[in-house]
Amino acid sequence: MKIKHMITASLCACSLFTTVFSAEEPQADPESVVRALLEAMQEKNAEQIRSLFAEDASQAYGSGRAKSGEAFFRWLQSDIIDREGRVENPTLEVDGNTVVVKGTYRSRGYSSKADFLMTVEEGRITSWRMRY
Repeated sequence: MKIKHMITASLCACSLFTTVFSAEEPQADPESVVRALLEAMQEKNAEQIRSLFAEDASQAYGSGRAKSGEAFFRWLQSDIIDREGRVENPTLEVDGNTVVVKGTYRSRGYSSKADFLMTVEEGRITSWRMRY
């Protein structure tokens, strides 16, 4: 009888660990994180957009110098959130923790081909490079 109780206790502990671990790492899959960003952009959900980026996330155009941290979040607010940026008909190519997004990027008064290289680490986007 003791063995049965020990097995039950072990199974409960494993189940609890799995539940806690899963709750701490939502959307750790790079593709899921980027899809969540694209959906949040489409829905104009500023809070959700911001939540998908690491605190020290960076952004750059082409091979230009990257902005990160507070400068990144100012750019995100002014160039993506305020201008209601979104990607129409997105396709994603995933390779490990990098995701390439292609489609048509549109925002208020602007439209161009999208070719974005994003890096995802620990469930958050850490890098967004606009490639041309």
